Amino acid sequence: MKEAKTSLGEAFRAAWRRLRGGELTPARAGLSVGVGLAIGVTPLYGFHLPLVLGVCLPLGLDAPVAYLAANISLPFIAPFLSIIEIEIGARLLNGAWLALTRESLAEHGIRPFLREIVMGTAVFSPLSAVVGGALTFVVGSLFHKAPPADSFEACVDRVADRYANGRKFTRGYVASKMSADPVVRAIFDRAKERPFGVVADIGCGRGQLSLLLLEAGASRSVRGFDWDEAKVAEAERAKGSLEAAYFQGDLRSTEVSACDTSLLVDVLHYLTAEEQDALLARAAKVTRSRIFVRDLDPDRGWRSNVTKLQERVTTRLGVNKGARVLLRPIDDLRRVLEQNGFETSVEPCWAGTPFSNVLVTATRRESQEE
Repeated sequence: MKEAKTSLGEAFRAAWRRLRGGELTPARAGLSVGVGLAIGVTPLYGFHLPLVLGVCLPLGLDAPVAYLAANISLPFIAPFLSIIEIEIGARLLNGAWLALTRESLAEHGIRPFLREIVMGTAVFSPLSAVVGGALTFVVGSLFHKAPPADSFEACVDRVADRYANGRKFTRGYVASKMSADPVVRAIFDRAKERPFGVVADIGCGRGQLSLLLLEAGASRSVRGFDWDEAKVAEAERAKGSLEAAYFQGDLRSTEVSACDTSLLVDVLHYLTAEEQDALLARAAKVTRSRIFVRDLDPDRGWRSNVTKLQERVTTRLGVNKGARVLLRPIDDLRRVLEQNGFETSVEPCWAGTPFSNVLVTATRRESQEE
Protein backbone atom coordinates (compact mmCIF):
# COMPACT_ATOMS: atom_id res chain seq x y z
CA MET A 1 0.00 0.00 0.00
CA LYS A 2 2.83 2.38 0.87
CA GLU A 3 4.53 1.71 -2.48
CA ALA A 4 1.24 2.38 -4.29
CA LYS A 5 0.85 5.70 -2.47
CA THR A 6 4.45 6.62 -3.30
CA SER A 7 3.94 5.76 -6.96
CA LEU A 8 0.72 7.78 -7.07
CA GLY A 9 2.45 10.72 -5.40
CA GLU A 10 5.32 10.59 -7.89
CA ALA A 11 2.87 10.45 -10.79
CA PHE A 12 1.01 13.47 -9.41
CA ARG A 13 4.21 15.45 -8.94
CA ALA A 14 5.37 14.55 -12.46
CA ALA A 15 2.04 15.63 -13.91
CA TRP A 16 2.19 18.90 -11.97
CA ARG A 17 5.72 19.59 -13.26
CA ARG A 18 4.45 18.91 -16.76
CA LEU A 19 1.61 21.38 -16.29
CA ARG A 20 3.99 24.03 -14.95
CA GLY A 21 6.49 23.47 -17.76
CA GLY A 22 9.54 24.72 -15.87
CA GLU A 23 10.70 27.79 -13.99
CA LEU A 24 8.27 30.72 -14.15
CA THR A 25 10.51 33.34 -15.70
CA PRO A 26 9.08 36.77 -16.57
CA ALA A 27 8.89 35.77 -20.23
CA ARG A 28 7.09 32.49 -19.53
CA ALA A 29 4.77 34.23 -17.07
CA GLY A 30 3.92 36.92 -19.62
CA LEU A 31 3.27 34.40 -22.38
CA SER A 32 1.21 32.18 -20.07
CA VAL A 33 -0.93 35.08 -18.84
CA GLY A 34 -1.32 36.31 -22.42
CA VAL A 35 -2.57 32.91 -23.57
CA GLY A 36 -4.94 32.69 -20.62
CA LEU A 37 -6.42 36.13 -21.24
CA ALA A 38 -6.76 35.51 -24.98
CA ILE A 39 -8.81 32.41 -24.23
CA GLY A 40 -10.60 33.70 -21.14
CA VAL A 41 -12.20 36.72 -22.80
CA THR A 42 -13.82 34.60 -25.50
CA PRO A 43 -17.44 33.47 -25.01
CA LEU A 44 -16.40 29.81 -25.33
CA TYR A 45 -17.47 29.04 -21.79
CA GLY A 46 -16.91 25.44 -20.77
CA PHE A 47 -14.01 25.07 -23.22
CA HIS A 48 -11.48 27.38 -21.60
CA LEU A 49 -9.64 24.64 -19.69
CA PRO A 50 -9.11 22.27 -22.66
CA LEU A 51 -8.09 25.24 -24.82
CA VAL A 52 -5.54 26.35 -22.21
CA LEU A 53 -4.10 22.83 -21.96
CA GLY A 54 -4.10 22.42 -25.74
CA VAL A 55 -1.99 25.56 -26.17
CA CYS A 56 0.22 25.51 -23.07
CA LEU A 57 1.35 21.88 -22.97
CA PRO A 58 2.86 21.74 -26.50
CA LEU A 59 4.53 25.13 -26.00
CA GLY A 60 5.85 24.36 -22.52
CA LEU A 61 3.99 27.28 -20.94
CA ASP A 62 2.60 27.38 -17.40
CA ALA A 63 -0.92 25.93 -17.72
CA PRO A 64 -2.06 26.71 -14.12
CA VAL A 65 -1.03 30.35 -14.51
CA ALA A 66 -2.73 30.55 -17.90
CA TYR A 67 -5.93 29.02 -16.54
CA LEU A 68 -5.90 31.43 -13.61
CA ALA A 69 -5.71 34.29 -16.10
CA ALA A 70 -8.51 32.69 -18.15
CA ASN A 71 -10.76 33.02 -15.12
CA ILE A 72 -11.14 36.70 -15.97
CA SER A 73 -14.47 35.43 -17.32
CA LEU A 74 -15.93 34.81 -13.88
CA PRO A 75 -19.77 34.98 -13.89
CA PHE A 76 -19.95 38.52 -12.55
CA ILE A 77 -17.35 39.75 -15.09
CA ALA A 78 -18.36 37.75 -18.19
CA PRO A 79 -21.34 40.03 -19.13
CA PHE A 80 -19.09 43.09 -19.21
CA LEU A 81 -16.58 41.26 -21.44
CA SER A 82 -19.41 40.36 -23.82
CA ILE A 83 -20.61 43.98 -23.88
CA ILE A 84 -17.09 45.21 -24.71
CA GLU A 85 -16.76 42.69 -27.54
CA ILE A 86 -20.20 43.41 -28.96
CA GLU A 87 -19.56 47.17 -28.86
CA ILE A 88 -16.19 46.80 -30.59
CA GLY A 89 -17.75 44.57 -33.23
CA ALA A 90 -20.66 46.99 -33.76
CA ARG A 91 -18.30 49.92 -34.17
CA LEU A 92 -16.18 48.04 -36.72
CA LEU A 93 -19.11 46.57 -38.65
CA ASN A 94 -21.68 49.37 -38.45
CA GLY A 95 -19.64 52.43 -37.58
CA ALA A 96 -21.65 53.16 -34.41
CA TRP A 97 -21.80 52.06 -30.79
CA LEU A 98 -24.89 50.25 -29.48
CA ALA A 99 -24.88 51.66 -25.93
CA LEU A 100 -25.67 48.16 -24.74
CA THR A 101 -26.34 47.64 -21.02
CA ARG A 102 -25.98 44.59 -18.83
CA GLU A 103 -29.76 44.48 -18.36
CA SER A 104 -30.51 44.51 -22.10
CA LEU A 105 -27.87 41.85 -22.71
CA ALA A 106 -29.43 39.68 -20.01
CA GLU A 107 -32.85 40.17 -21.62
CA HIS A 108 -31.89 39.42 -25.22
CA GLY A 109 -28.76 37.26 -24.81
CA ILE A 110 -25.89 37.34 -27.30
CA ARG A 111 -27.74 35.57 -30.12
CA PRO A 112 -28.90 38.84 -31.80
CA PHE A 113 -25.30 40.09 -31.72
CA LEU A 114 -23.41 37.06 -33.06
CA ARG A 115 -21.73 38.99 -35.90
CA GLU A 116 -20.68 41.75 -33.56
CA ILE A 117 -19.34 39.47 -30.83
CA VAL A 118 -17.32 37.40 -33.30
CA MET A 119 -15.72 40.50 -34.77
CA GLY A 120 -15.21 42.12 -31.37
CA THR A 121 -13.66 38.98 -29.88
CA ALA A 122 -11.25 38.73 -32.81
CA VAL A 123 -9.95 42.17 -31.84
CA PHE A 124 -10.34 42.16 -28.06
CA SER A 125 -8.79 38.71 -27.45
CA PRO A 126 -5.31 39.40 -28.91
CA LEU A 127 -5.36 42.94 -27.49
CA SER A 128 -6.01 41.57 -23.99
CA ALA A 129 -3.22 39.04 -24.47
CA VAL A 130 -0.68 41.67 -25.52
CA VAL A 131 -1.55 44.15 -22.78
CA GLY A 132 -1.89 41.60 -19.98
CA GLY A 133 1.17 39.62 -21.05
CA ALA A 134 3.32 42.75 -21.35
CA LEU A 135 2.27 44.03 -17.91
CA THR A 136 2.98 40.61 -16.40
CA PHE A 137 6.42 40.56 -18.00
CA VAL A 138 7.28 44.04 -16.72
CA VAL A 139 6.10 43.35 -13.16
CA GLY A 140 7.75 39.92 -13.15
CA SER A 141 11.06 41.38 -14.32
CA LEU A 142 11.10 43.73 -11.32
CA PHE A 143 10.99 40.86 -8.85
CA HIS A 144 12.58 37.98 -10.72
CA LYS A 145 15.93 36.62 -9.60
CA ALA A 146 17.99 34.89 -12.25
CA PRO A 147 18.56 31.16 -11.57
CA PRO A 148 22.13 29.94 -10.87
CA ALA A 149 24.25 29.77 -14.02
CA ASP A 150 24.55 25.98 -13.81
CA SER A 151 20.85 25.34 -13.17
CA PHE A 152 18.74 23.44 -15.66
CA GLU A 153 16.67 26.50 -16.55
CA ALA A 154 19.68 28.75 -17.12
CA CYS A 155 21.41 26.13 -19.28
CA VAL A 156 18.24 25.60 -21.33
CA ASP A 157 18.01 29.36 -22.00
CA ARG A 158 21.64 29.56 -23.12
CA VAL A 159 21.34 26.56 -25.42
CA ALA A 160 18.09 27.86 -26.93
CA ASP A 161 19.79 31.19 -27.64
CA ARG A 162 22.33 29.31 -29.75
CA TYR A 163 19.54 28.50 -32.21
CA ALA A 164 18.27 32.08 -32.52
CA ASN A 165 20.14 32.67 -35.80
CA GLY A 166 18.63 29.63 -37.49
CA ARG A 167 15.10 29.28 -38.82
CA LYS A 168 12.72 31.58 -36.92
CA PHE A 169 10.72 28.89 -35.14
CA THR A 170 13.76 26.82 -34.11
CA ARG A 171 14.73 28.80 -31.01
CA GLY A 172 11.24 28.56 -29.52
CA TYR A 173 10.87 24.92 -30.50
CA VAL A 174 14.20 23.96 -28.95
CA ALA A 175 13.42 25.83 -25.72
CA SER A 176 9.99 24.22 -25.32
CA LYS A 177 11.34 20.79 -26.30
CA MET A 178 14.04 20.90 -23.64
CA SER A 179 11.75 22.31 -20.96
CA ALA A 180 8.83 19.96 -21.60
CA ASP A 181 10.51 16.69 -22.64
CA PRO A 182 11.00 14.54 -19.50
CA VAL A 183 14.07 12.75 -20.88
CA VAL A 184 16.00 16.01 -21.12
CA ARG A 185 15.68 16.75 -17.42
CA ALA A 186 16.26 13.10 -16.48
CA ILE A 187 19.51 12.87 -18.43
CA PHE A 188 20.61 16.35 -17.31
CA ASP A 189 20.21 15.36 -13.65
CA ARG A 190 22.16 12.13 -14.13
CA ALA A 191 24.96 13.95 -15.90
CA LYS A 192 25.20 16.53 -13.11
CA GLU A 193 25.48 13.73 -10.55
CA ARG A 194 28.09 11.85 -12.56
CA PRO A 195 29.52 13.65 -15.62
CA PHE A 196 29.23 11.86 -18.93
CA GLY A 197 32.74 12.51 -20.27
CA VAL A 198 32.96 11.92 -24.03
CA VAL A 199 29.45 11.55 -25.48
CA ALA A 200 28.22 9.85 -28.65
CA ASP A 201 24.84 11.35 -29.58
CA ILE A 202 23.35 8.73 -31.90
CA GLY A 203 20.41 10.16 -33.82
CA CYS A 204 21.19 13.61 -32.47
CA GLY A 205 18.53 15.58 -34.37
CA ARG A 206 19.20 19.28 -33.75
CA GLY A 207 21.69 18.38 -31.02
CA GLN A 208 20.04 20.34 -28.21
CA LEU A 209 20.33 17.57 -25.60
CA SER A 210 24.05 16.98 -26.02
CA LEU A 211 24.72 20.74 -26.29
CA LEU A 212 22.84 21.13 -23.00
CA LEU A 213 25.25 18.69 -21.37
CA LEU A 214 28.23 20.65 -22.67
CA GLU A 215 26.70 23.97 -21.61
CA ALA A 216 26.23 22.59 -18.09
CA GLY A 217 29.79 21.27 -17.92
CA ALA A 218 28.38 17.77 -17.53
CA SER A 219 30.24 16.31 -20.50
CA ARG A 220 33.68 16.88 -22.01
CA SER A 221 32.96 16.57 -25.73
CA VAL A 222 30.25 15.37 -28.12
CA ARG A 223 30.23 13.61 -31.44
CA GLY A 224 26.76 13.24 -32.90
CA PHE A 225 25.18 12.10 -36.13
CA ASP A 226 21.71 11.87 -37.64
CA TRP A 227 20.28 11.02 -41.04
CA ASP A 228 18.35 14.32 -41.23
CA GLU A 229 20.80 16.65 -42.93
CA ALA A 230 18.82 19.83 -42.19
CA LYS A 231 18.72 19.14 -38.45
CA VAL A 232 22.42 18.29 -38.38
CA ALA A 233 23.16 21.63 -40.06
CA GLU A 234 21.23 23.41 -37.30
CA ALA A 235 23.23 21.53 -34.66
CA GLU A 236 26.50 22.53 -36.31
CA ARG A 237 25.46 26.19 -36.39
CA ALA A 238 24.34 26.10 -32.78
CA LYS A 239 27.44 24.49 -31.27
CA GLY A 240 29.58 27.63 -31.62
CA SER A 241 32.83 27.12 -29.72
CA LEU A 242 31.59 24.13 -27.72
CA GLU A 243 33.56 20.90 -28.11
CA ALA A 244 31.08 19.21 -30.43
CA ALA A 245 30.93 17.79 -33.94
CA TYR A 246 27.73 16.83 -35.76
CA PHE A 247 27.49 15.15 -39.14
CA GLN A 248 25.00 13.43 -41.40
CA GLY A 249 25.09 9.65 -41.17
CA ASP A 250 22.90 6.59 -41.60
CA LEU A 251 22.02 5.04 -38.24
CA ARG A 252 22.30 1.59 -39.78
CA SER A 253 25.90 1.85 -40.89
CA THR A 254 27.71 4.89 -39.46
CA GLU A 255 30.54 4.02 -37.11
CA VAL A 256 29.97 5.01 -33.49
CA SER A 257 33.03 6.73 -32.04
CA ALA A 258 34.66 5.46 -28.85
CA CYS A 259 33.04 7.28 -25.95
CA ASP A 260 32.23 7.21 -22.25
CA THR A 261 28.48 7.65 -22.73
CA SER A 262 26.11 6.91 -25.62
CA LEU A 263 22.72 8.53 -26.10
CA LEU A 264 20.03 6.87 -28.22
CA VAL A 265 16.95 9.02 -27.71
CA ASP A 266 13.87 8.15 -29.79
CA VAL A 267 15.76 6.51 -32.66
CA LEU A 268 15.47 2.72 -32.43
CA HIS A 269 11.81 2.41 -33.45
CA TYR A 270 12.64 3.76 -36.93
CA LEU A 271 14.72 0.62 -37.60
CA THR A 272 13.95 -3.03 -38.16
CA ALA A 273 14.48 -5.41 -35.24
CA GLU A 274 17.74 -6.63 -36.77
CA GLU A 275 18.97 -3.06 -37.32
CA GLN A 276 18.06 -2.13 -33.74
CA ASP A 277 20.07 -5.04 -32.35
CA ALA A 278 23.03 -4.22 -34.58
CA LEU A 279 23.04 -0.54 -33.57
CA LEU A 280 22.85 -1.38 -29.87
CA ALA A 281 25.69 -3.87 -30.26
CA ARG A 282 27.84 -1.31 -32.10
CA ALA A 283 27.22 1.28 -29.39
CA ALA A 284 27.93 -1.23 -26.62
CA LYS A 285 31.22 -2.21 -28.24
CA VAL A 286 32.69 1.32 -28.04
CA THR A 287 30.98 2.74 -24.92
CA ARG A 288 33.12 2.61 -21.81
CA SER A 289 30.59 3.51 -19.14
CA ARG A 290 26.87 4.09 -19.77
CA ILE A 291 24.26 3.93 -22.51
CA PHE A 292 20.94 5.78 -22.24
CA VAL A 293 18.09 4.61 -24.47
CA ARG A 294 14.75 6.40 -24.49
CA ASP A 295 12.18 4.53 -26.55
CA LEU A 296 8.56 3.54 -26.79
CA ASP A 297 7.19 0.70 -24.70
CA PRO A 298 4.50 -1.28 -26.58
CA ASP A 299 3.19 -2.79 -23.34
CA ARG A 300 1.82 0.31 -21.58
CA GLY A 301 -1.82 -0.03 -22.63
CA TRP A 302 -3.54 3.13 -23.88
CA ARG A 303 -0.29 5.08 -23.68
CA SER A 304 1.24 2.81 -26.29
CA ASN A 305 -1.73 3.28 -28.63
CA VAL A 306 -1.50 7.07 -28.34
CA THR A 307 2.25 6.94 -28.95
CA LYS A 308 1.96 4.73 -32.04
CA LEU A 309 -0.57 7.12 -33.57
CA GLN A 310 1.52 10.20 -32.81
CA GLU A 311 4.70 8.67 -34.24
CA ARG A 312 2.97 7.50 -37.41
CA VAL A 313 1.48 10.93 -38.00
CA THR A 314 4.75 12.82 -37.47
CA THR A 315 6.66 10.32 -39.60
CA ARG A 316 4.08 10.56 -42.40
CA LEU A 317 4.25 14.37 -42.27
CA GLY A 318 8.06 14.29 -42.45
CA VAL A 319 8.61 15.83 -38.99
CA ASN A 320 10.54 12.69 -38.07
CA LYS A 321 12.44 10.95 -40.83
CA GLY A 322 12.10 7.21 -40.53
CA ALA A 323 10.89 4.31 -42.60
CA ARG A 324 8.65 2.78 -39.93
CA VAL A 325 7.49 2.83 -36.35
CA LEU A 326 8.43 -0.54 -34.87
CA LEU A 327 7.81 -0.85 -31.15
CA ARG A 328 9.53 -3.86 -29.60
CA PRO A 329 9.29 -5.18 -26.04
CA ILE A 330 11.73 -3.21 -23.92
CA ASP A 331 13.12 -6.48 -22.57
CA ASP A 332 14.39 -7.26 -26.09
CA LEU A 333 16.51 -4.09 -26.02
CA ARG A 334 17.74 -4.83 -22.51
CA ARG A 335 18.72 -8.34 -23.53
CA VAL A 336 21.02 -7.06 -26.29
CA LEU A 337 22.72 -4.64 -23.92
CA GLU A 338 23.13 -7.25 -21.20
CA GLN A 339 24.63 -9.71 -23.68
CA ASN A 340 27.21 -7.05 -24.49
CA GLY A 341 28.43 -6.52 -20.93
CA PHE A 342 25.97 -4.06 -19.41
CA GLU A 343 23.58 -4.11 -16.48
CA THR A 344 20.27 -2.44 -17.26
CA SER A 345 17.36 -0.78 -15.52
CA VAL A 346 14.17 0.74 -16.93
CA GLU A 347 11.90 3.47 -15.64
CA PRO A 348 8.93 5.46 -16.97
CA CYS A 349 9.94 8.65 -18.74
CA TRP A 350 6.63 10.28 -19.67
CA ALA A 351 6.19 12.71 -16.71
CA GLY A 352 2.57 13.67 -17.22
CA THR A 353 2.48 13.23 -21.01
CA PRO A 354 0.15 10.62 -22.60
CA PHE A 355 3.03 8.76 -24.24
CA SER A 356 4.66 5.42 -23.41
CA ASN A 357 8.28 6.57 -23.31
CA VAL A 358 10.64 4.75 -20.96
CA LEU A 359 14.31 5.32 -20.18
CA VAL A 360 16.67 2.36 -20.24
CA THR A 361 19.93 2.95 -18.39
CA ALA A 362 22.73 0.52 -19.21
CA THR A 363 25.85 0.56 -17.06
CA ARG A 364 28.91 -1.43 -18.01
CA ARG A 365 29.69 -4.17 -15.52
CA GLU A 366 32.59 -3.17 -13.29
CA SER A 367 34.68 -6.16 -14.26
CA GLN A 368 34.53 -5.03 -17.89
CA GLU A 369 35.20 -1.32 -17.46
CA GLU A 370 38.49 -0.14 -18.84
